[in-house]
Amino acid sequence: MADQVQGLDAAAFRSALAQFPAGVTIVTTRSAGGTPHGFTASSFAALSLDPPLVLVCLDQGADCFPAFIAAERFVVNIVTPAHAKLAMRFATKGEDKFAHGSFESDEGGHPILPDAAAVIRCELEQAIPGGDHVILIGRVHDARVGSGKPVMWYRGDFLHLGQSVT
Repeated sequence: MADQVQGLDAAAFRSALAQFPAGVTIVTTRSAGGTPHGFTASSFAALSLDPPLVLVCLDQGADCFPAFIAAERFVVNIVTPAHAKLAMRFATKGEDKFAHGSFESDEGGHPILPDAAAVIRCELEQAIPGGDHVILIGRVHDARVGSGKPVMWYRGDFLHLGQSVT
């Protein structure tokens, strides 16, 4: 990332964004050949209740970008504190992301975290370019709530619900 973008200090921008706590998700899919792919995203939100739509943002430079653009379906796994190391692995380029993790496959072969705080299964409705990212809009066809509490990303680290901030 450039130090200055149209007069904006990129470091100051990133620092400002770090002040906003965000949930952490691991988004997964599989290629037509059955290979699992995934990435960590904190840019995730509900878009619409009727129809049920969510959005998640994917870096166009991510290794898994081509797989998600070609995918018909994807899964949003809302992670818990127990998934912190796994979320960091999925945020790292070049890692064998599925080497360590307790993923299971749904009936379509898509990786899901059975102990996630929630699992939201989607059909890819639309992919919209947005700067260096693409906004994946998913039509939700199934949502399941787990028993764990979600974790937040704040100031470059994980924040557990109920944890005090200094």
